[in-house]
Amino acid sequence: MVKLFFIVAWRNLCREKLITAIQLAGLAIGIACFILIRQYVAHEQSYNLSFSQAENIYRLDLIRDQNRPQALTPLRLGDELTQNFDDILASTRISRSRVTVKHQQGVYSQRVQFVDSNYFEFFDFDFIEGDPLTAMSGPSSLVLPEEAAIKYFASDTGIIGKTLTVNGVEFQVTGVVKKPAFAHTMAETMLLPGERFNEFALANPDWADSWTFNATVTFVKLARGAQAASLQANISDYYQQRAAGLSSYKSYWLNLEGLTKLHLYTDTSRTLIPQGSGVMVTAFSIIAVMILLLACVNFTNLATAAAMRRGKDVGVRKSLGASKLQLVVQYLSEAVLQTTLAGLLALVLVWGALPYFNQLMDVNLSFEFSAVLLVELLLLTSIVGVVAGLYPAFYLSSLSPALVLKGVVNSSPVGVMLRQGLIVFQFAIAALLLVASLGVNWQMSYIQNMPQGYDREGVIVINGGADIYNTFKNQLLRNPDVAAVTMSHTVPTKATRTSNVVRRADNVNDEIQVGSNPVSYDFFTTYGIQILAGRDFSRDFSNDAYRENERDWKSSTGSIIINETLATALGWGAEQAVGKMLTLGGGDDGLHNHQVIAVVEDSHYISVKTAVPAMIYVLSGEPQELSLRWLSVRFKGAADASLLGELEQTWLSLSPDQAFTYDWITAEFSSLYRNESRQSQLLNVFTLIAVVVTAIGLFGLAAFNTRRRVKEIAIRKILGAGTAQLCFMLVNQFSVLVVLANVLVLPLAYWLLRDWLNGFIYRIDMPYSAFVLSTLFSLLVAYVTVMVIAYRAANATPVDALQYE
Repeated sequence: MVKLFFIVAWRNLCREKLITAIQLAGLAIGIACFILIRQYVAHEQSYNLSFSQAENIYRLDLIRDQNRPQALTPLRLGDELTQNFDDILASTRISRSRVTVKHQQGVYSQRVQFVDSNYFEFFDFDFIEGDPLTAMSGPSSLVLPEEAAIKYFASDTGIIGKTLTVNGVEFQVTGVVKKPAFAHTMAETMLLPGERFNEFALANPDWADSWTFNATVTFVKLARGAQAASLQANISDYYQQRAAGLSSYKSYWLNLEGLTKLHLYTDTSRTLIPQGSGVMVTAFSIIAVMILLLACVNFTNLATAAAMRRGKDVGVRKSLGASKLQLVVQYLSEAVLQTTLAGLLALVLVWGALPYFNQLMDVNLSFEFSAVLLVELLLLTSIVGVVAGLYPAFYLSSLSPALVLKGVVNSSPVGVMLRQGLIVFQFAIAALLLVASLGVNWQMSYIQNMPQGYDREGVIVINGGADIYNTFKNQLLRNPDVAAVTMSHTVPTKATRTSNVVRRADNVNDEIQVGSNPVSYDFFTTYGIQILAGRDFSRDFSNDAYRENERDWKSSTGSIIINETLATALGWGAEQAVGKMLTLGGGDDGLHNHQVIAVVEDSHYISVKTAVPAMIYVLSGEPQELSLRWLSVRFKGAADASLLGELEQTWLSLSPDQAFTYDWITAEFSSLYRNESRQSQLLNVFTLIAVVVTAIGLFGLAAFNTRRRVKEIAIRKILGAGTAQLCFMLVNQFSVLVVLANVLVLPLAYWLLRDWLNGFIYRIDMPYSAFVLSTLFSLLVAYVTVMVIAYRAANATPVDALQYE
């Protein structure tokens, strides 16, 4: 009996080839999108879950005053907390820097992490070679990731004991880490002993014992059963007591962030790798369900419509003695057969689309056909098939044979209302995604193209070079293609110092928190930052260089330049601020006055997702004086490989042991919005798919309805109706439904888009045009889709439809 059900089901599917193809295509696309997004969401939610002790490991995030949490903490913090709190069993630190690696005849610039000896007790990566428990135990230990081992030694095996020279010091390879197959928030780079960080990266050895110098990411391992909330309050009090009064910050707080929550559910700066977005992952999960619902609605709508044509078949079967249960099983078996075929087709689509999806989202998802996947797919297709087949199965099987054979089923108001309601539902989802996609794209375009307060075109930045800066600059400026050269503590796209406080000299009680950027000469020229009033730092003024006198703070010297935001906060206009005196200092630093010599326009140092901070610029007479770290070069035009090669040769002639490596500011700027760009692209792709799935379903339904009215069309044409009139008649039946769908969903779209835009400091106005465009585009899709069917029907020969009447 079961075999007979499926034989009949297969024959019915083959009889309606167009409708079957449309049903399979729409449902397969929907299931494929659901599987892809589900895999992506599972990947995003899996970060750090593979570490064996992940549930007991926490990262310490530092909050100063009301600022955003940051992952960088004092170097001494981990040991202090481990020694003084029983619930903290151990701590480990990760500090980042860039070093120069020499191997054979090559000189390389390499990002490294300085880690404690117990690093692999926290993060148990698999090793190709070496012992994780002892790999970082010696002061000259060196652990390489698999890719770095191949880079330096052309192999990831047989290299234990080999050496690399890092910043002039010889290190011995003690381990090679296998490339992890799981997602995690640790940077995969060369690892050096944490004790070497002070030697290689700290300009002042005293900073290692400071409570206010933050240079390391600290992780702690808690005892089982420890109460993180109460412990968090206790360690924050401990930190507050020791750091209070040492800087301009008034309050300190330490957050304990669970290792498994770091990627999606924290809003922290200065992390080891860029964070994901829990909000966007949730949004994509909802979109996946919406697209699957669209496909199911398509399938149900077409299945219901197709069932109406089989009314006489039902009547004959019931007249011959078929029971209601047999008819229900027959219809459900057909629906399940179709959804199973669609599920198998979806697997093929996922397999083909996965490489492009990985490239789009910069992930490495793999398609593994497993028993779990098969069971989930069978369950999904069975549910969809049963739900889609329920209405036609139970409705048609409940009619009397006499009514069915008279064709009464074709005029059922319940069936008409169901199909119309499903069309409204489809276009409502499509309209919601269209408005969201337009709003997100316009907002992202706005924040990426709004004035940033600096000119990022044609500028490269080089990390380091303080020792050779003056000579390097003089030689570069002889090149007619070089416009300007400067050096600074930080550059646009990098974070600024945030621990300074300024006051008006005539009101020292009113403190303003500011960011600061020590710079060399020509910084504003190099970055195209406009001076609104006053003058730039100049060698003609010997007192411009900033120098603090710790023996007599009041005799500290140096001029300062402020940005427009600070001038406004101080109650001054740009012209008014020039010549005024500002008081700096606080905490352990005594107060000292400095004259404002200029006001510059605001510059967004990081992304425009945060407000421009009040900023001061001070002049470092020599790069080493104020720890300038970034050397910047502006070119007059496009810089080709030969020009960059000349720069490299000049660099290496002055510092042969230091690798020449650079980044374009334009590339660094783009990286600030890489996650948002990928997510908006993914939203665009799935919005397009939603529209396509909706159009596919509408096409099938229009084709079916038109076929039902073919005799009506023939008679109208004989009576004189023109092609345009007939097309309008067929198209117009869907116009009201499309408009109704937009009217019903646009209030929800408005509410969601308003809340999302309110999360941005710099944002577009509510894009009401998106709602209009969504409605017009929905109508256009409906018109074009239906018009293809309508035009063919309107131009058909009437005699073909009426020859048997």
